[in-house]
Amino acid sequence: MKIIWSPEAVEDIGEAIDYLADRNTDAAIKLATGILSRIEQLASEPHDGPEHVLANGERLRGWPHPPFRIYYQRTTDAFLVVRIFHQRRAPITR
Repeated sequence: MKIIWSPEAVEDIGEAIDYLADRNTDAAIKLATGILSRIEQLASEPHDGPEHVLANGERLRGWPHPPFRIYYQRTTDAFLVVRIFHQRRAPITR
């Protein structure tokens, strides 16, 4: 399945990795590898995380990769990564 990243998701993961890399390069590599592996797994397997309804009524799914949550939407031919959000932040409203 084709994986598509929203601009917000690219920015989210970039900021998280940059922040962590300034403090611990090995941890940043481990986090990036883990999140990318989890996204590949979610895109290739039929199971889904719980559904979240945004304030605007839009529905998406979420899957934890502590301390982050991967928010995504699945279509018949694509897996859209919507956001990569730290779980201590307020829930997304997109």
